[in-house]
Amino acid sequence: MTTESVAQALLDAQVAWAVNRMTGDELPELAEKAVDDVLAVAEKTTTGALVDPAEIKSIARMIAAKVPPSTAASTLVEQGAEIVLSNPAGTYTLREVVDKENVERITDEVLGLTPFLEKALDDLTHSPMMAALASRFVGRIVNDVVAGNRAMAEKIPGVGSLVSMGTKAAGKALGQAGEQFGELFGDATAKGAEFAMGRLNKIVVATLKDPSTKAAVLEVFDMYADQPVPPLDKMLSVDDAKRIAGLGQDVTIAAAVSEPVLKLMDALIDGFFTVYGEYPAKQLLDELDITRDDLVKYAVAGAPKLFDAVKASGELERIVREQLEPFYSSPEVAKILDGKAP
Repeated sequence: MTTESVAQALLDAQVAWAVNRMTGDELPELAEKAVDDVLAVAEKTTTGALVDPAEIKSIARMIAAKVPPSTAASTLVEQGAEIVLSNPAGTYTLREVVDKENVERITDEVLGLTPFLEKALDDLTHSPMMAALASRFVGRIVNDVVAGNRAMAEKIPGVGSLVSMGTKAAGKALGQAGEQFGELFGDATAKGAEFAMGRLNKIVVATLKDPSTKAAVLEVFDMYADQPVPPLDKMLSVDDAKRIAGLGQDVTIAAAVSEPVLKLMDALIDGFFTVYGEYPAKQLLDELDITRDDLVKYAVAGAPKLFDAVKASGELERIVREQLEPFYSSPEVAKILDGKAP
């Protein structure tokens, strides 16, 4: 046999051997050993030595720019909207999703943000449109109260006429106020509307600061916690769900490549390496509560399906051969086969 034919025979033998190992009965044992080998490296090598923060940032920026607007993302967003709307979870109650203890904690956190909300509302007061909207809101409440009192009074013998007289007087007084009432509760955008907005803000903030607000929130939770949550398809159509999901995707596309978001991603990556960069990589797995047995379980279960699929596609042998062939066709191997190796 020639040197070339011997090299080819060895190549064929090793390809067959490697493919058999990756698709035969040895694979579970190989998968387990591969996990142990990786963990052995992870015990002796720091996270910072395994991966470069700059490379991770580059990958994160690439993903942020390309994934959200991709065809796959659009397809999954639409499919996700349909799946959510189909109510795959079936009938369930609010208490099954969130317990009362966490509702109480969330309520405490939200109410704790009242000073921030107060400042935000005060800033909104300077918006003429918001002030005008608030003034209309207050005006409608006043009108509803007046109308409600009249409706209740008409049901009480002897009292209806008195309240009617009172509401007429109130109407006359409001009518005499003329421009002043219109300025406060109408379409005004000047001081009257701003004053109304300020008063509404104070009412909202005072309500949030009221100790009974928390109790009221928890009471409402108790009222509805054990009732079935209405299916989303009773409130939205498929087109509505897709449109809302698409809007969320559009917002994500724009935000993902904005400079503030990119800087935040960089800072988070730097923060990760600040904490774990100088520690063995296995420590990260330990703190994630991922054990060696967990990794072996999924490796042993997943490897056979993966390699069988690659073999069935006809690509496994080609891939192995392309990796080994340069070695067997190299001058070094030819010298060995010719007996000329040093």
